[in-house]
Amino acid sequence: MAIRDANDAYSKEDYATALKLYQRAREIDGQSFPDLDRMVGYSLIGLYVPDDKTPANVKNADAAIVELRKYLKNRPDDRIAREALINLYLNAERVTDAINYFREWLQTHPADVEAVRSVATLYAKQGNFNESLNWYEKITLLDKQNPESFYIYGVVCYEKVSKNPPADPAEKMAIIEKGKAALQRAIQLKPDYFESIVYLNLLFRQQALVETDPIKQQDLIRQADELKNRAVEIIRARKAAAGQKS
Repeated sequence: MAIRDANDAYSKEDYATALKLYQRAREIDGQSFPDLDRMVGYSLIGLYVPDDKTPANVKNADAAIVELRKYLKNRPDDRIAREALINLYLNAERVTDAINYFREWLQTHPADVEAVRSVATLYAKQGNFNESLNWYEKITLLDKQNPESFYIYGVVCYEKVSKNPPADPAEKMAIIEKGKAALQRAIQLKPDYFESIVYLNLLFRQQALVETDPIKQQDLIRQADELKNRAVEIIRARKAAAGQKS
């Protein structure tokens, strides 16, 4: 009855009442209903208000984290609960805690590509480009036949050199070469990968900006133009195919 009433309160977004009732149900028989840890955590998340730094609100976040981590120890494959925990970490501005959670998870699940991708994204949120790039590279090693993994890695390299380039030209060139290699691999796996071709063209243009030899610079621009034309042809072919179907 306590669980039923708690579910009813939760569905009405009365999280304070739901929390009390779920806690009451757990006191009665928590062993038979392990999902109660999850629901207690969800209710605490419902009570949490992002950007509110008051002690009571912070306490709700702390308690929700404890409950969900406890639940996930017993149900580690519950991706929805894991996402709820990560979202809470992010809303509470605890990116480092989120990273540590995934790194701990990866010690026992090293092939979890989604977890690796989450770590890469979280490091990017922190502004730690080098770590982020390392983890995006791990994705290409784990997901070797997926062109999208190489595409994303290439895009990250382009974003770095175009928007926040390192002061050292040699370091910038190293990132450009990594990005080009990744995008070229994506195109090998998927020859008509329009987006990869476009970004590869952009990286050649970035390389031309760094190159000091005028002849080599013109050759890089020529290669970029060839890629741009190739991308244009792909779009034309797609439009023509779509027109024939209609």
